[in-house]
Amino acid sequence: MEPDIMKKQSSNGMRRGQATIEFILLVVVMLLFINTAIVTNANTVSVAALDVSTLGKARLGAEKLVDSVNYVGFSGEGTKQTITVFIPDKAKIECIPGTAGVGAIKFSTILRGPANGCTDTDGDGKDDTCIKELPVYTDLTLACDTTAGTISGPTIVNYTVTKTTTPSPQVTLSRG
Repeated sequence: MEPDIMKKQSSNGMRRGQATIEFILLVVVMLLFINTAIVTNANTVSVAALDVSTLGKARLGAEKLVDSVNYVGFSGEGTKQTITVFIPDKAKIECIPGTAGVGAIKFSTILRGPANGCTDTDGDGKDDTCIKELPVYTDLTLACDTTAGTISGPTIVNYTVTKTTTPSPQVTLSRG
């Protein structure tokens, strides 16, 4: 009797088809894992990186102002310095006037995610506000011009820091 060649090919074709279906299902399961595990973590890391960048830029701007106020304060009468500060989006820089160590430059930043050491202002566990005051030297009297009050970003601001002695020695921070 002759062997049935058609039956043999049919059986091999079914096995190949089953292997293809199993491979496709395996690929689908791997793609679902990648989508749920890796992409979600990548989004979280991306938000955290943006928050660190915003916070760093706001702190850098405030430190630049404090350094300028301290430099001008310990320089001679009539010293004047103009500096440019970048204030990032969702950040504010504020001049707090005062004498004998009370004067400071305050910056605040609204973060897109939660962070340790920051305040959750609306209680939703998502947006936190980080606030920090950087004091000027205790020997300085800091005066804030009305134009230098609270400035919100995103913007680039030119500040002028001047030292005067009338009526008493003081450093004045103004915008412009």
